[in-house]
Amino acid sequence: MASLLRTTRPRAQAIQQCRRTFSSTPSPAISLQLEKNDPDAVADSLPPYPYGPTRWYKQSSLGLYGGQRIRFGNNVGEKFENKTRRSWQPNVLVRKLFSKALGRVVQVRVTTRVLRTIDKLGGLDEYLLGEKESRIRELGESGWWLRWAIMQTDAVKARFVAERQRLGVSEDVALREEAEVLEAQQVIEDASELDIDEAEAVEISEAVGGTDGAFIVEQPAGVPPLKFRVGPGKHLILTAEGWRRTRPDPERLPNIAKAKIFANLSDDLLPQWEKALVMQLAEQHAELKSLVKAAIKAGEASEGIESRILSAEEQKEMLREARREWKRELKGRAEAEYERRIAVREERKGERKAVKREGRAAERERAAVALVEE
Repeated sequence: MASLLRTTRPRAQAIQQCRRTFSSTPSPAISLQLEKNDPDAVADSLPPYPYGPTRWYKQSSLGLYGGQRIRFGNNVGEKFENKTRRSWQPNVLVRKLFSKALGRVVQVRVTTRVLRTIDKLGGLDEYLLGEKESRIRELGESGWWLRWAIMQTDAVKARFVAERQRLGVSEDVALREEAEVLEAQQVIEDASELDIDEAEAVEISEAVGGTDGAFIVEQPAGVPPLKFRVGPGKHLILTAEGWRRTRPDPERLPNIAKAKIFANLSDDLLPQWEKALVMQLAEQHAELKSLVKAAIKAGEASEGIESRILSAEEQKEMLREARREWKRELKGRAEAEYERRIAVREERKGERKAVKREGRAAERERAAVALVEE
């Protein structure tokens, strides 16, 4: 009787509640894709790299190579010291390094020398935020781009503010406000020469740049934002408030599935339909030709029959129009097939859920019976 009054939950239910979700899928990594951004956005937002583009060993601008390039030398024989030209390539790896500022993994091409330096300094952010001239020189264009990207994050901004406070460097608010007033006055003076209203000039001066702590966040008008690719259809985009993650288009995957179905239907049906139409036109052309010959042989007028014969251009135009009509029909078929597959998938999903519910109910019943028997 005491066993019936126990408050402990059944074993199966306890195990069910102790389960946790687990996934072996790694988190998506950010890839350095400076070359895939809009050139105008890069030119207007990204500060110019002080050392310019790489002129030798240009692939070093696509990763963190630490200034390493191909080295050339000789293989020297032991006996006669014959020399043969050879080269040494940098040991380049593709690694995923965690950035504390971005809070994500960054996939980058990096040499083993730079990897040792990153490990020594304590992370990717520490390596990128180095202040020495040699560090800036060895970053390259991709490193400069990633350095600027992490400097736009709130964590790095707060770190710089704390560093200034620790060093006792105070920002002179009066001088800063005076500089802003002088800049606004200069804009108004320039606007007065162009007969622009002062209110519009003030709006122009405010739109030049917005201050965000100790950083100036440029807001170029009409220029697409800079972005990191995180996954299929997912990006991190730089805004005035910092890095923000975009949501994928909900219609992207359905459109891809419909396009695949349409491609399969086109590969299967379009050649057959086109071949049938070409054969039909050829038979019609041959039949009309034979009728014309018979009319000429009988001495009858053949102009009406000849007018029904299609020229080569007319046949091509008819074939093009038929292709357009067939593609519209196949597009409708692809959408119907996609809807059918979705319905079948939802039905199967419902069946699996029903089976799982029945299994859990049966398991609870067995656990309750076992508890009563105890």
